[in-house]
Amino acid sequence: MNENKNDISRFLMQATLGVDRKTIDYVQKLGKAKWLDKQLNASVDIGNGYEYKTTEIWRYFRSELRKTHGERAINGDGNDPALPYEWYFQMAWWDRALSAPHDSDDLLRHRVAQALSEILVVSQNSQLDLDSVALANYYDIFYRHAFGSYADILSEVSLHPCMGFYLSHMNNRKAVPEKHIHPDENYAREIMQLFSIGLFELNADGTRKKDSSGRDIPTYDNRDIKQLARVFTGLKAASYDYEWRTSFFDYHGSSINFDDDVSKTFKTIPFVNMSRPMIVDEKYHDRGPKALLNGHIKLSGGENGQREVRNVAQMLVSHPSAAPFIAHKLIQQLVTSNPSPDYVKAVAEKFGSKGDMKAALREILTHPEASRPMKMKAPLFKVTQLLRAFDVNTPEQKPWMIGADIKRTTAQLPMAAPTVFNFYKPDYTPHGPIEKSGMVAPEFELLNSATSVSWINMMYNWFFGEYYPAVSTQISSTRKNVPELDENLLFSDSRSRMRPDFRYETQLARQRRFDDLIAHMSMVLCGTEECEVKKEIKETISQYPGEAGYVVQTVAFMIAISPQFAILEAAA
Repeated sequence: MNENKNDISRFLMQATLGVDRKTIDYVQKLGKAKWLDKQLNASVDIGNGYEYKTTEIWRYFRSELRKTHGERAINGDGNDPALPYEWYFQMAWWDRALSAPHDSDDLLRHRVAQALSEILVVSQNSQLDLDSVALANYYDIFYRHAFGSYADILSEVSLHPCMGFYLSHMNNRKAVPEKHIHPDENYAREIMQLFSIGLFELNADGTRKKDSSGRDIPTYDNRDIKQLARVFTGLKAASYDYEWRTSFFDYHGSSINFDDDVSKTFKTIPFVNMSRPMIVDEKYHDRGPKALLNGHIKLSGGENGQREVRNVAQMLVSHPSAAPFIAHKLIQQLVTSNPSPDYVKAVAEKFGSKGDMKAALREILTHPEASRPMKMKAPLFKVTQLLRAFDVNTPEQKPWMIGADIKRTTAQLPMAAPTVFNFYKPDYTPHGPIEKSGMVAPEFELLNSATSVSWINMMYNWFFGEYYPAVSTQISSTRKNVPELDENLLFSDSRSRMRPDFRYETQLARQRRFDDLIAHMSMVLCGTEECEVKKEIKETISQYPGEAGYVVQTVAFMIAISPQFAILEAAA
């Protein structure tokens, strides 16, 4: 196959968080197949992971706060310590997203981690916003296991304190009916509904099985939820981990017990270790036999609680509905909103009963249907694509974006979904032609009059006002425990103000090679040199053809607000 730049650009929109022309040239020279092999076979560098970077940034700000305000201010003088708030994870995430070089071997790994984070959801829109290091540690599950086993992912997610807090199975106790104590069923429900087997039994191609009356067959019922909830009992944080020594509490490193005299209020964030896997207090774990899903899961009882959790994760992934269910979700995230049954089946077969992510991802990206994508890009992906396309960064090479302006405009930000159901539902369809055709368009759930206008305004501010996303590398001028968050002050700091690298585009504009300029930007952003708004762009730039800066800004702006950029599809 002739791998032209348009083909490669479209392929990289599925396999990365965004690329520039150097990446496209690199992959064209290497070949898509070899590039994919390098990505899938590259060893994971956890030193390049999210917890490492979040901790590094958090320590930098702690040091700056300590130098300016002293140790007691850092510790809050008893009631307001400088916690690792959510901004530090956001800074680290954007640093990782924007700093990877064009020939990096972990571009696909970063893309898959982001996709998995929108399937197995926890969110900083909760008390988790107090511990960005924990959020990063959770996100690293996806970064480490992106090409590994989905069963391992599900096991680690189930035992992670972020999920234990978010879906409330941390501090879960076995039933004591006479005291009206019953296991929390929240996680037991969602691990089946959202993370493994879905609501209805599926054929190998993702279509729903039917009973003798032609009705959909539920995968589980309330009895199954109750049985599974018993597995997730006795789980608690590994230790108290309150490091602010001058504050009220002195729990550092001490053990946690269900029956101690410490209020349950203090057995959660920020008083407990949120990065080590939860442990099991066997006294409060239901060690009895358990059976569910029509006998697919049978546990004899008497097992160690952590082992029982891991076994259940393996059994859920081996359920016949799991492979097509997760295959469909991954295809939707990476390639297309409405995959055919043949496409789902092919990916599900590679995923198998153990959740082989590497084989499944190879199939997702190389299946013939992958060359015919059709989906709206999520707002977050449009942002990363634009920033990476033009190598937007700060003079200090610290793209520590706080994210508030992005979320305000797009209603999306990494690890900040409004609920466990993510930013949008996988079966969402807008009213109109898409609905009438029987298709779905999940990302359209974030598209409304407010976000549409806000996107145009943000693009105008970026390209004409040079107000790119707000970056903070300094401490607050008004508070003693946080980074600077005032966007007006941040934009006035030239050291941390984001700037694009438009040198190549400006050269084309100065040479008045406008057709080449438009084709180049369209290829990088839309996957084709055939720009649908070329006529309108040329009419606009004809007013000031000698102003190279204006020409480049106008081309970038008009493509960034075009429907062609918003939709990922194969060139006609």
